[in-house]
Amino acid sequence: MLSVSILAVVLAAAGCSKNTGDDDGSGDQTEVSTQTATLAENSDGPAPEVPGAKKGGTVTIYTSGGFEHLDPQQNYVVPAQTTGTNLLYRTLTQYRENGDGKLEVVGDLATNTGEESNGGRTWKYTLKDGLKYEDGSPITAHDVAYGVARSFSPDLPNGAHYLQQWLVGSAEYNAKYKGPYNGGSKIPPGVQVPDDKTIIFTFPEPHADMPFMAAMTTVSPVPAARDTKIQYDNRPFSSGPYKIQTHNRTQKMVLVRNEHWDPKTDPIRHNYPDQYVIEFTRTDVQASELLISDAGAAQTSLTFQDLNIPASVYPKAVQSAKDRILTGPTQFVWLINFNNQRVKDLKVRQALNYAIDRQGMLKVWGSYAGNPATTLLSPTTSGYQNYNAYDGGPNGNIEKAKELLGGKTVKLTYGYRNTERNQAIAAFLRSSLKPAGFELNIQPIDEDQYYTVIGKKNNQFDLYMYGWGADWPGGGTVIPPLWDGDRIVPEGNNNTAYLDDPKTNAEIDRILSLSDLTEADKAWAALDKDIMTRLAPTVPVIYDKQTTLYGSKIGGIYLSKPYGNSGLNNLYVK
Repeated sequence: MLSVSILAVVLAAAGCSKNTGDDDGSGDQTEVSTQTATLAENSDGPAPEVPGAKKGGTVTIYTSGGFEHLDPQQNYVVPAQTTGTNLLYRTLTQYRENGDGKLEVVGDLATNTGEESNGGRTWKYTLKDGLKYEDGSPITAHDVAYGVARSFSPDLPNGAHYLQQWLVGSAEYNAKYKGPYNGGSKIPPGVQVPDDKTIIFTFPEPHADMPFMAAMTTVSPVPAARDTKIQYDNRPFSSGPYKIQTHNRTQKMVLVRNEHWDPKTDPIRHNYPDQYVIEFTRTDVQASELLISDAGAAQTSLTFQDLNIPASVYPKAVQSAKDRILTGPTQFVWLINFNNQRVKDLKVRQALNYAIDRQGMLKVWGSYAGNPATTLLSPTTSGYQNYNAYDGGPNGNIEKAKELLGGKTVKLTYGYRNTERNQAIAAFLRSSLKPAGFELNIQPIDEDQYYTVIGKKNNQFDLYMYGWGADWPGGGTVIPPLWDGDRIVPEGNNNTAYLDDPKTNAEIDRILSLSDLTEADKAWAALDKDIMTRLAPTVPVIYDKQTTLYGSKIGGIYLSKPYGNSGLNNLYVK
């Protein structure tokens, strides 16, 4: 096994770029570049000062709806993740980046990225001195363990499941231990807390990528006395540079400085703005128009990944605000997932793959905001291999689809996230697929419940869009969570295609056991192609590209590589 103490993982990631306005309608061909994510030798704070930055002012973030989950153990959607990890709560490790292409994993709460022993099965983390919550009370290793413990609860089914599965050695991570509620232990299986500063994780199998996993919010500390269970979504207790002043989930959230956050303990974050106001009521058109006008509060505002510039406004944005467009490829792939429990006919799934009009869909989506996708893995994933298992051309092959359907009309229910962009996509799919023989019944799902609804095994939809990006470098955080049938549970699923194929499940287990990361990368790419060629459980449609706007008085903004979103750690008001 590669020694983790000198681990350097190759992460294929895209460079951030300014928008040029050039667009041929087939998607931006910005080239993805390869960069390395390394484990930092020094995890001391404070973070280096940002040139030109000063304290003061209010930053407003426009987003299209309330956060589905803000509870760290359930937080797994990018806008909420960015807000959480950059502003509200800390993790054992985290990513240090400045928008310059360099990416390091550093100790955040921990003094380093982890001490490995027992052949990678045991990982020890020691907390830094001076860590405090928003009330001035100390952050302890017991709080980290309790945060992990509550992630086992069936009441909190959403969020990442890597650590829970690693600790138990099974996809059915809460079959026996069900978290700290109803008399359960506050320390989960496989975890030891010998004192307030030390936490030790012991796994049945080696996990060389624990330093990356330790950046997930699964390990964010939660003091047991502050745990409100499912209501914790409304008011998580802050360990980061800001705390929640007010939070109305349908209107806005206001964050103010956490006076007990000590920058000397934090190697990545700053607290330059006096406050953040996150507005949940803007549409993509409204937000873009406000930012193009660059008047009043819009000068110190920005949009998140979920409010990319809409196609109807993009020409105006390029003309009037070209220098304030934050753009670059991300690690996300947008898929139209079949619910394979309901759509069981392989020929139907293959036919829709042939019929899909990617170029037309991109024009509705915003051709500057992505490229046509044909694979499960993103081009930004190490080991990625390009292929097209169902090449219907840029606009789809209606005749091939009709041939596979044998002249039948297939009725399908398509669930979509109820936003302007996704409404338009749903209408486009209904009209463009009809000539091939598909009759789509399109149904909206509340935006702040979308992933919760489709993550339920018994959901009543046949199709829905699903966006996924690697949680850390490599296909091991894409293929297993999305395509391993052994991981399907009643709710909180990431495998929302509900594919349960024994051959795929076995190959996932085999690849996860490999110690050679290069060999594993090749194997993930081969499995990617096999899944699509043999099973067609989904329709890859778009390789994502963030294309968002920000105001003229926003400084320190960059495209965050780990989150594929506007980074907030260095943000300031000019």
